[in-house]
Amino acid sequence: MNYKLKISERVDEQEWNDTLLHNNNSMTYQTTNWQYTFNEVYGSKPVFIYVIDSNEKIVGQLAGIIHTKWFWRDANIISKILGNKLGLGALFHWFYGPIIHDKSNQDEIISLILSGIEQVAIKNNVMMIRGITPPLEQDLSLTSFQKFGYEFQTGATFIIDLTMGIENLYNSLKKDIRYYIRKSENLGLKFEITTSQKTLSEFQNLKLSAFKLEGRRPSGNQEKFFDKHWKILHEKGYEQLLVARRDTENMGGILTLLFNNNIIQHALVNSPKMDLIGIFLTWNTIKWAIEKKFKTFDFAGVNPNPKTNKEKGIYFYASKFGGQLYEYSICTKMINSTKFKLSSGLKNPSKLKNFFKKI
Repeated sequence: MNYKLKISERVDEQEWNDTLLHNNNSMTYQTTNWQYTFNEVYGSKPVFIYVIDSNEKIVGQLAGIIHTKWFWRDANIISKILGNKLGLGALFHWFYGPIIHDKSNQDEIISLILSGIEQVAIKNNVMMIRGITPPLEQDLSLTSFQKFGYEFQTGATFIIDLTMGIENLYNSLKKDIRYYIRKSENLGLKFEITTSQKTLSEFQNLKLSAFKLEGRRPSGNQEKFFDKHWKILHEKGYEQLLVARRDTENMGGILTLLFNNNIIQHALVNSPKMDLIGIFLTWNTIKWAIEKKFKTFDFAGVNPNPKTNKEKGIYFYASKFGGQLYEYSICTKMINSTKFKLSSGLKNPSKLKNFFKKI
């Protein structure tokens, strides 16, 4: 076929997102809005790579981000300054792509998109490329990825078919989760659809408290990140926060991403003051999504072979709500392994010592 490759840092928002709607498997992560959020917060560069046919029709598209400062978001100040000064830490990332509209010629289209990624990576001194394929796109060909030298890991996520309706879904659940759902409904909690940015700030504070309890440090400028989330995603209908409130206190929330009748549970946090808040939130969010005529609910990732207690807990929790396990490919290509090791070492000095021991 007579295809042409196009690469741009900016595209018409409505045209790009409307084209994504032609494929039922596209989700928020491939919209312009998701890329522009990282651009506004971290200064990351959006990249839109697409293939057009002889009629100027888009037959394949991929939205990604070139990160530079983002790599150093949770590093100490000295590492940040040195890393940025030395031009280290550049990554090309994408999520849930590419989106292919002409399946009969997908290998040719994917090859053109991957060649576009190569051009972008070389031009921007990227040290590593990493992308995640769309979980609902189970027949996406990986042949071209192999030819371009990508390595693969298997990721997975549980996705619920919401078209089965709430009654059928509830009846399909095991007795224990139905018991906990009923019990959670008696906690005296109110399920709330967020209409105020103040509630997003409450959610942010709950996340910060959760990080502290786990001994973790929050990454990047969280306040600015959530502010841009509100303006670029929430206000334009690509995001919705749903919370559980006891009287006036925010006890937890689920931050969801909305697009193309697909909903993603992007983040969940709950107060340690009360058990079963997560059950209450997840079940009521699923009911709300069904009422709003969404078709799928994506738990946004589990380790298909969980090793740590945390990974096992996430897998066990997501598996309880009647979803099907979908596998996807995590595609990685190292462009400059020396830069990557130096960057990782600068971020974590113990790794840097090991690096110099080997050379």
